[in-house]
Amino acid sequence: MNLIALAAAPGIAICLFIFYRDRYNKEPLLNLILTFLLGILTAVPAVIIEFAFNTETGSIAMVAVKAFLVVALTEELCKFAVLRWYSYPKKSFDEPLDGIVYGVVASMGFATIENILYVTRYAEMGMGYQVALMRMFLSVPAHATFGILMGYYVGLAKFATVNKTKLIITGIFWATFMHGVYDFFLFLQGHPDVKDYISDGALFIGAIVSFIIGIRLSLKHIKVHRRLSQMTHHPTELLKIRKAAVRDIPVIQQLAYDSWPATYGSILSTEQIEYMLSSLYSSATLEKDMQQNHFILVYDDNVPVGFAAFGRISQDTAKLHKIYFLPRMQGKGFGKLTLQQIIHALKKNGTAYLQLNVNRHNPARSFYEKMGFEVIREEDIDIGNGYFMNDYVMELKLG
Repeated sequence: MNLIALAAAPGIAICLFIFYRDRYNKEPLLNLILTFLLGILTAVPAVIIEFAFNTETGSIAMVAVKAFLVVALTEELCKFAVLRWYSYPKKSFDEPLDGIVYGVVASMGFATIENILYVTRYAEMGMGYQVALMRMFLSVPAHATFGILMGYYVGLAKFATVNKTKLIITGIFWATFMHGVYDFFLFLQGHPDVKDYISDGALFIGAIVSFIIGIRLSLKHIKVHRRLSQMTHHPTELLKIRKAAVRDIPVIQQLAYDSWPATYGSILSTEQIEYMLSSLYSSATLEKDMQQNHFILVYDDNVPVGFAAFGRISQDTAKLHKIYFLPRMQGKGFGKLTLQQIIHALKKNGTAYLQLNVNRHNPARSFYEKMGFEVIREEDIDIGNGYFMNDYVMELKLG
């Protein structure tokens, strides 16, 4: 019983690891349990097919056929069947990362029953614990990497508008290829055609190297899909704010030029937008503004996505002069959190009021009203060259 528990432990542990890595939008536990059990059941057709197509491994070419086509392709297609026809149609499969989650769980079901069968067989020879420990660190994690590679592309396919079939085939290919390479080196150990000039140790190292490559690719794919999940469900988790300096002027200029057309394109003419950008965001103007106001840069992880500027206009009143974010970040809570941080800092300094100007046709007015701002007056500001800023002045009472 202890030996069976030891054989089952790595597959269950990897399932738990993947489950907790899916922290932003976890899958229903029942779906995962059923996926795991179906993965166990796929061992039955896999064994039947592998037995039916088992080939003699007299030549190295036949070893490759057995490793890549008979074993790897058969087992990956059986696991794919669970992923595609059980997990894929589920409503809970609602983001690309879910392909990895379900792919790994199905693979771990298969790997767990396979591991138990191997370990109990070798236990009869007195080698049960040795085999269990070796497979704990090699074969079972290897199946997980194959599940990740397949699940990555199946997850992409679920939400792609084109090339769905191509993505699925790509996932099956990479899972089968990495599985085949791993098995190929293991099957070659002790082969009469290679034993004379390649040691069993060298072949074992080859399997280890393919396993490590699979692990690295898997971790990379998990990172990519987990990042997509974070951006979908908790986009502000990696928000960072820091004070901007003169050296950051090029970053601020780029953010302004990237955000203004989307912000003002339906309100102002292209000529006025270009005029205002060139005058308000010249290096000389920004450097002067930085001497009078506080500028901050907002990051999503390590990528600058927005900026703001604020400063006192009287003893008890501050003004928010600028707050802009890249179009792809708007509506995700970055503006709200940034403004909350500014308000918090101003409260600590004893500021009683925060004012800002917003174009009278800018839908951002409703955002500021939800934050507690009220319109206190209208302004028409002549900015030169025949252009005006037709604004509401809004105010928030702090405290």
